[in-house]
Amino acid sequence: MAILFVSGVNDRSVMGVSLDESGNLVHLMDGNCSVHHRLPLKKGIDLQFVIFSRGVKQRGAQFSTRPSLIFNQIADADTHRGSLERCIELCDQVNTTVINHPRSVLQTGRDQVAALLQGIPGVIMPRTLRFQPRSPDEVFEHAAGQGLAFPYLARVAGEHHGRSMVRVDRQEDYAALHALPFDGRDFYLTEYVDYRGEDGFYHKQRIVVIDGEPLLRHALYFNEWMVHASSRAFMMERETWEDDVARFARLASEVLPPLRPAIREITSRLQLEYYGIDCSLRPDGQMLIFEANANMNVLHGPNPATRYRLEAIEQKLYALLTRYSGEQVI
Repeated sequence: MAILFVSGVNDRSVMGVSLDESGNLVHLMDGNCSVHHRLPLKKGIDLQFVIFSRGVKQRGAQFSTRPSLIFNQIADADTHRGSLERCIELCDQVNTTVINHPRSVLQTGRDQVAALLQGIPGVIMPRTLRFQPRSPDEVFEHAAGQGLAFPYLARVAGEHHGRSMVRVDRQEDYAALHALPFDGRDFYLTEYVDYRGEDGFYHKQRIVVIDGEPLLRHALYFNEWMVHASSRAFMMERETWEDDVARFARLASEVLPPLRPAIREITSRLQLEYYGIDCSLRPDGQMLIFEANANMNVLHGPNPATRYRLEAIEQKLYALLTRYSGEQVI
């Protein structure tokens, strides 16, 4: 038997293309967690299947032997609803164990996760609303009507990496909202919680949760509230890699362990076996969550100095695949 890795094309039926190191054409699919692409496995243990969205004719999957496990890699509930719905049908048809069942993934929109994770000790989960505004005026009206006070973040659903997102601090930020496309797409409004540290910087961590076990993926900081991978250049002006490794080790060994009960509860509520949490680990021991879902870049890291972090994640993934499939995967 084999492990079936399922990927999905977005609801616009659009894929990117690129060239690999050998000059071969490769397809790029957004909204997938891309474990199969980056995790070396024993030859012959894996199968791959790509699902298109509704509206695209596609033959059903046929297998000479039922897969021992399905790993659903489709991870974005906002942009891949059609392929997730089709993946549910596939999972029902094959009737085997599933990692990241598409029914659970469909419940990981930002507003749904914000509602699911309320009331967990040690967790700060900002409130998030979803709606479809036609103008900046409707953003202000909806926020006021729902009791969402300034400041808050307005973003287009399905966008990532800080694209199509603005922070609204006051009524006078009306003009800033015109940077967003009021073209019928859904928006998220999220309560903004100031997380600047005593050092004046904004600290953001990514935690990978595999079979309920949390592992720190990275820890970044920046002098502005929007922290992404590009912040690494800012960090390297202020610390060496040895400093980075020491800071990472302290967070992983001292700050993260007391949050294990909270992360177990998050895992129970999300019903996901593999996902990530973008957060800020606060000095008071609490975790301020920015997002929690399976749609995160985890296994890509070109820097040899941090390779050991990826290796720890890979080993947990191998254990997950073996436990759920009963197969030796490496």
